[in-house]
Amino acid sequence: MPIHVHIINHTHWDREWFLTSIYTSQWIPHLIDKLIELTADNPDFRYLLDGQTLIIEDLLQLRPDYRPKVEKLVRSGQLLIGPYYSQPDWRLTAGELLYRNLRYGQKDMREFGAKAAVGWLVDTFGHISQAPQLHRLFGLDAVFVWRGAPRLEPYFWWRGSSGDEALAINLFGGYRNLYGVTHAPELANRRLLSEVDKLARFYPTPDIPLFDGYDLEQNPEDPVSFYRRQGDLPDEVQILDSSPILFAQTIKEQEAEFPILSGELNSGKYGAVFPGALSTRTYLKIMHHDCERLLFHACEPLAALAALKGRDYEREQYEQWAREMLQNAVHDCICGVSADPVHEKMEHSYRRLFQAMQQDLARSLDYILQDFASGVYAVSANPFPYEGWRVHHDTLYRLQTRGVGVWPAEAACKVERPARPVESFRWENAHYAAIVDSMGAVHVRDAVLGRLAAYEEIGDAYSDETGQWREVCRADGPLTIEEQSPYHAVVAYSTTLQRDGVRIAARVRLTFDRSPLIRWRVDMDSRGVNFRLEMQFQAPGPGAIIAGMPFDMVERPWVDEDLLPRETPPALKNVLLGQREVGQVRTFPFHDFVTISGRDFGLAALAQGLRSYRTYPAENAIGLTLRRSVEWLTASDLRGRIGDAGPRMYVPDARCEREVRHELAVCLSKGPLDEMTLLRLNAGFQNPPLLVRANAGGDRTEWAFLQENAALSSLEVAQTGLQARFYNPTARPLRL
Repeated sequence: MPIHVHIINHTHWDREWFLTSIYTSQWIPHLIDKLIELTADNPDFRYLLDGQTLIIEDLLQLRPDYRPKVEKLVRSGQLLIGPYYSQPDWRLTAGELLYRNLRYGQKDMREFGAKAAVGWLVDTFGHISQAPQLHRLFGLDAVFVWRGAPRLEPYFWWRGSSGDEALAINLFGGYRNLYGVTHAPELANRRLLSEVDKLARFYPTPDIPLFDGYDLEQNPEDPVSFYRRQGDLPDEVQILDSSPILFAQTIKEQEAEFPILSGELNSGKYGAVFPGALSTRTYLKIMHHDCERLLFHACEPLAALAALKGRDYEREQYEQWAREMLQNAVHDCICGVSADPVHEKMEHSYRRLFQAMQQDLARSLDYILQDFASGVYAVSANPFPYEGWRVHHDTLYRLQTRGVGVWPAEAACKVERPARPVESFRWENAHYAAIVDSMGAVHVRDAVLGRLAAYEEIGDAYSDETGQWREVCRADGPLTIEEQSPYHAVVAYSTTLQRDGVRIAARVRLTFDRSPLIRWRVDMDSRGVNFRLEMQFQAPGPGAIIAGMPFDMVERPWVDEDLLPRETPPALKNVLLGQREVGQVRTFPFHDFVTISGRDFGLAALAQGLRSYRTYPAENAIGLTLRRSVEWLTASDLRGRIGDAGPRMYVPDARCEREVRHELAVCLSKGPLDEMTLLRLNAGFQNPPLLVRANAGGDRTEWAFLQENAALSSLEVAQTGLQARFYNPTARPLRL
């Protein structure tokens, strides 16, 4: 049978990796000039700009005179842009920002006259379970993937947790298997036929895609015209000018039977997903989380309420802030695996965004409270009902809200600050009885919660790897009762660990009140390199692990051992490109919470901005990584990874030698945790009401605006009016 070789020309644009965009943007004009030459010589030539419109934005900020050139290429279908604004790491980015990434990408496509697109996730370090639904929401029914697929299937139906499906085209041979083929004309035919020969046996149809493109490509070529001029390929090999859109259409027209893969694609079996990147430079993950929460769960929803009272809704400003966060969410950036100057630029961006959003929030609060009576109020952007306690100065306030709106805060009592040392501490409420031992660990029934443990770390920025030593951090002295009232208590201790040039210091504050949550605030600083610090939670017994992820709750194994051996099997030796994980993987991503659900208990560990947990099956425990200190971008000869991940680059700031505040909590139930109870507790922990004093002199005392027992993704003023977007991460239907 004839073999149809579909050649797809593209670039993978690592906007900020070893350089900042200040430098890489300088290369885009030459790329566009070269594309103009190639399309003039070959009207069928098509070029994919890495599936993101951010490259065009960077170009036009530098050279606005290139706009007519770009528009002409895009409208002709020769330059393919979108469907995304940027290429974020989907494991580390919140669901709403992933939604906005597609929304802004589609908006940019319309502005430049782009006709169609397919998903393009060829270097994303793993894929979330709800990616199919997110793509289908924007009319995208096919997506190209590489890393993360657990099976060596060139095509499969990727079914998300919602039941939505998309055709997945798996680039298990990589996205650059024909790169630079015209640079060595004497080898060009042999190289193409070699690729066809090794790939053909994997494909169920005679259509084989080959990819001519590389990272930050500035000098693209036209391999189809080159091969047609040469004219000496075998008759059965037919060369086609293709694109991701055309190739996906061709495969769908085959009406062949493809397997179904369900849920997340998070396997490093055939292409590494770099578990260490989940915990590299955790301070960046926390800053990113804080900005996401402030924009989508405070600024926008409260600005929507303020708009009902006369404030102008700054839609363009909120979009610009979200776009800037998406620039920082690009996989090399938010993963913490770029050169130090890139991450220094990100820090500056986050601080500037956070300050600007706080100022915007203050203006919204002025409008919202302008007709309220003087007093203290709980202002909530959380649709779930909430009850909690908050200390302000010397007063403990009881906060009770019924969804999004404003409610009076009740002054419960005065707060005592005894600063009294104790050897241990006990707290009991309607939900649990807890004892804090002299080391600072919390015991509830047979569970041990909040233990700080340090490990030797011998991995790199991409991959975590445990070394020889492990030490448990102990309280330097007695526990101290910092605050106390009939409704709450705050117990604190300090801990210091010194070993092999490493010094870890932390001040830990535990808060107990009448709610089901025990909360930790850890102010941590360190010096030295090659260690990992975790906060560990040991369950009373074995159970299933369920992790919060964008728009979903995902059940996972404790250990992933479905990996290839270190020595690549002969049948795959010349097929697989790049790195892969070997041995076993015990590090996984999460958003907001990880649960261990047993027959007669449920344990949920919650965290603000942390994204990595590690499993300890023998102890029925998980560890949330607070800090992982390394100083090399990539290393070779790791036990858990085949191949390096790029150039060996010294990145001393990846030691994370700075003070960072961590906010964590735990809930331990006497039976399996109810999903809706967990979602309600998590919403209150991640996005508690604001405690605000009004001095307006009005007569209003309450505003009950919106209440739902459902998770809120966003509340904004859209073009058509006020819009609330909810999501359901459970397996059961929710009635609004």
